[in-house]
Amino acid sequence: MNTKEYISSGILELYVLDQLEDRERKEVKENMTQYDEIKKEVEAIESALLIYSTFNSRVPPPHMKDEIISEIIQMKLL
Repeated sequence: MNTKEYISSGILELYVLDQLEDRERKEVKENMTQYDEIKKEVEAIESALLIYSTFNSRVPPPHMKDEIISEIIQMKLL
């Protein structure tokens, strides 16, 4: 297997984003156990997405919780 081509194919990003069919997920998992380079790349992708989400997340305004609860209560009464 050419691991460089496999890594650059985009399949690992799809794996991390849970966008693969079962057969493809199984293939990636098997390749991660066989090839340390692929495992390290998956870990790097996961880490990068975690960092990205941390720096780009927003805290909702404080009043949002009350509005959501109010909406839920109104829906149950209908």
